[in-house]
Amino acid sequence: MYEQLLLSLDLPQRTIILSLQPGPYEEIRSGRKKIEFRRRFIKEPVGAFIYVSSPVKQIKAFIEFGKPEQENVSALISISEKLYPGTGDSLKEYFKGMNSGYAIPILSFTEFAPLSLELLKGGYHFSPPQSYMNLSANPLLEEALLQKIKQKKLK
Repeated sequence: MYEQLLLSLDLPQRTIILSLQPGPYEEIRSGRKKIEFRRRFIKEPVGAFIYVSSPVKQIKAFIEFGKPEQENVSALISISEKLYPGTGDSLKEYFKGMNSGYAIPILSFTEFAPLSLELLKGGYHFSPPQSYMNLSANPLLEEALLQKIKQKKLK
């Protein structure tokens, strides 16, 4: 059933919940940030419902990510500096101890009416992931979130 809904909405076959801090979330929302950098990630295009961490504590958007590119850290820093001058040092710190990481293109962004952490915990037994989690691990939440994005896309 969920696969049919994903296809009818033209969404990636795999969906996750991805945690973002409020700053990077706002950069993506405003369109300033076009690439997400991660220490580890899925090796295929993916759809991600976005959990914005404290103090926001809400799932409030959906991002379609393109195919992640795994690169060595110096290449990722170079990409970051070219796109976002002055970000190399913070990215170098983020990747400290790593040999490689991922540059993930952001293809689309859709914001919707948020779901609070209180509601997510109570109604869906949700615990925010440190990085990301497969949405299929929580079928009840998966159905609710897919319905939210369906409503938004049909408007």
